[in-house]
Amino acid sequence: MTKSRAFNRFHRFTAKIRRRHLKAWLPENREGEPLAEARGADLRKRGWHSDQLHELETMDSGFQMG
Repeated sequence: MTKSRAFNRFHRFTAKIRRRHLKAWLPENREGEPLAEARGADLRKRGWHSDQLHELETMDSGFQMG
């Protein structure tokens, strides 16, 4: 095998290994496993949504008392 062919094969092999490792770290929903932590935008959206629900509940309880 020539030197350049061996060099190319080695780099293809290492790229394949790198892709496997990167794919393993992706937050995917795998069967039987919980989802990875939510991203920042999702967390902000959830926080905003829970705040809005809390406000509606407190307003609703204020109307019932008065």
